[in-house]
Amino acid sequence: MTQTNRLNRLRYRLYAPVYDRVAAPLERGRERAIERLDLTADDRVLILGCGPGVDLEYLPADADVTAVDITPAMVRRTERRAAELGREIDARVGDAGNLPFDDDAFDAVLLHLVLSVVPDPEAVTAETARVLAPNGRVSVFDKFVPAGTEPSLARRVANPLARVLFSDITRPLEPLFVGTDLELGEQESFLGGLYTVTVARPTTGG
Repeated sequence: MTQTNRLNRLRYRLYAPVYDRVAAPLERGRERAIERLDLTADDRVLILGCGPGVDLEYLPADADVTAVDITPAMVRRTERRAAELGREIDARVGDAGNLPFDDDAFDAVLLHLVLSVVPDPEAVTAETARVLAPNGRVSVFDKFVPAGTEPSLARRVANPLARVLFSDITRPLEPLFVGTDLELGEQESFLGGLYTVTVARPTTGG
């Protein structure tokens, strides 16, 4: 495990008890991101970096859900939330950049507040593309630098501390998907443009 992954496990173990309250302002963006997937009860859904499982509330009740997080405390909270919602899921500890699933195993993948946190986001998008079915779709919700721009001075100054506390705030979205067969769709902005919601689909999809 890399040093950055160790840091992620440590800090999100500490954040686990308060994560729901801290992330509450982001719930409308999360809900909208899932709405855009047009999920059905038969879809196989993979949640990468599932955190405490807050995405579960917005998924179809009968969807086949697998949830992965590098932090055991977050996985336990996801399991508890699933039980409270009366749904069965497969929740497990794992690395989003090295998934133990077959090719084409999922109809939808959620990348919510993940790509700005992981040490190798390109590995995560590559694995996402691999496990996604040809007609699948990917929900991306995170904080990104707007396309075609450089990080602002404020972002660059704040980023060293932000990376220690929660995530990188200077990453652009588009380069993270170069080298995959996933094409990004129209983007929506939330919280003054700091957060972006979009759906990616395989260019070879049906």
